[in-house]
Amino acid sequence: MKPIYAAIDIGANSIKLKIVEYSSGNIVIIEDLAKEIAIGEDVYQKGVIDHQTVKEILKILHYFKSVMDAYEVEQYRAVGTSVLREATNAKMLVEMLKIKTGIEVEIIEDSIEKFLTYKSIRDFMPNYRDLRKSSLVVEINSGSCDVSIYHRNHLIKNEEIKLGTKNLKNILIEMEQRTVNYPEVLSELLETRTSHMWQDIQGKKLKHFICLGGEAKLIKQQLFSGDDHVDREAFKTIYNRLIEDHRTFRYEIESKQINWYEFVISILIYNMFFDLTQAEGIMIPDISLRDGILADFIESDYKLSRYTAFNNDIYSLAWNISKRYRSSEAHVKALESYSLRIFKSLNLHFEFGERDEMLLRLSSILHEIGKYTRLKDYLITSYDKIINLSVLGVTQEELCIIAHVCRLISSSETKPFDFELDGVSEENHGTVFKLSCIMSIADALDKGKRQKISIDSIKITDDRMTIYIRHQEDITLEEISFEYTIQNFINTFGILPELKEI
Repeated sequence: MKPIYAAIDIGANSIKLKIVEYSSGNIVIIEDLAKEIAIGEDVYQKGVIDHQTVKEILKILHYFKSVMDAYEVEQYRAVGTSVLREATNAKMLVEMLKIKTGIEVEIIEDSIEKFLTYKSIRDFMPNYRDLRKSSLVVEINSGSCDVSIYHRNHLIKNEEIKLGTKNLKNILIEMEQRTVNYPEVLSELLETRTSHMWQDIQGKKLKHFICLGGEAKLIKQQLFSGDDHVDREAFKTIYNRLIEDHRTFRYEIESKQINWYEFVISILIYNMFFDLTQAEGIMIPDISLRDGILADFIESDYKLSRYTAFNNDIYSLAWNISKRYRSSEAHVKALESYSLRIFKSLNLHFEFGERDEMLLRLSSILHEIGKYTRLKDYLITSYDKIINLSVLGVTQEELCIIAHVCRLISSSETKPFDFELDGVSEENHGTVFKLSCIMSIADALDKGKRQKISIDSIKITDDRMTIYIRHQEDITLEEISFEYTIQNFINTFGILPELKEI
């Protein structure tokens, strides 16, 4: 019997459950349920989820639990998104849900939510390869608007803007009380908050425009007969009616059970970004966070490589940040290569976390970004910049780990590790120290930034890690730098690192 997987998404307007089976290379949908519930109305007005709403959530999850039990679901993941991230009583709610329903709910960060959602493009958009070459993706949610650029098969930009339907709704209502031209006034506001990215988008001459978000799917069903692709003329007809005849149009929209204010916000945002592309129409695919969660389960259980391009988007974004801050590309690539070589050797003898290799690669790619603004003590500046980044698929604590790993690189001076690791839980302190030791040695091996050294092999015994190297130029600088890294490595791994020429 094939394993059955389930994903639950607790959002601002509904709670959704999807149950699937993976069979013969295809994802087969067994159940796809949604229960409307206005959690966002509580949170975005009062900051908390009301008691009555909590009771409704419990009722829905009890039902979803019975459905999962009936299908004998083997693995599930239940997540809360922006509405739970912003609710002050979210942690108490999560604890209550576990006790009363047996369902463990995880409040995930925005970067993880978007990463999983985009990952589902692989399974639910047949032309995904073409889309990755030249696309603008705009996702509007209750709390924010997410803008991403796919260019030449890489995700090169991902930016979150505080332009969600719930927080703009109150602004729009106030505008309506002041002027009959409130759609145009809101358009002006949207332009002021997004104009900084227009030139970058237009310069890529993007051929596809993808709309995501709850309102997009509702608009698709009610106004475009459920079509995944809407041509430019059809979309512009809707936009023009909104601008030119919104009083009459409002009655028609509300008769279709669409919230007028959220409709106005969504159409105006989509239209603004649509005009920056060369797309012939808009695409509104049936993809979701739940699909990404399920893809993660299937990828792990079946050791699939089908999601490689989407998993590598994390590194594409990091590389674009690195280039923006004018890091030395040759040095960064050398550092990444050396550190991975050392990591893989140590991983045979020491315990590492399942995401530690990713954290090490990101540390290698981002470690120099502080040099752009400060040459002296640039690792401190790199630390400050990294902790303020947002990287798709990387949590805030993971960014703090990366920042501390870079800060503690000790290839220029003796730098004893300190335990003031802000933003990092105590259980992850060891991860910071281990990865920083590896980074320190890797940086020392390319201290002159001329890639003089090649690693032939690495041998690890009970008391030593011997790195066998080849070189043709003088490596005195690299040898001196390597000596600075030795003591921290011994203190962390309990073995002596050494270089040997062959």
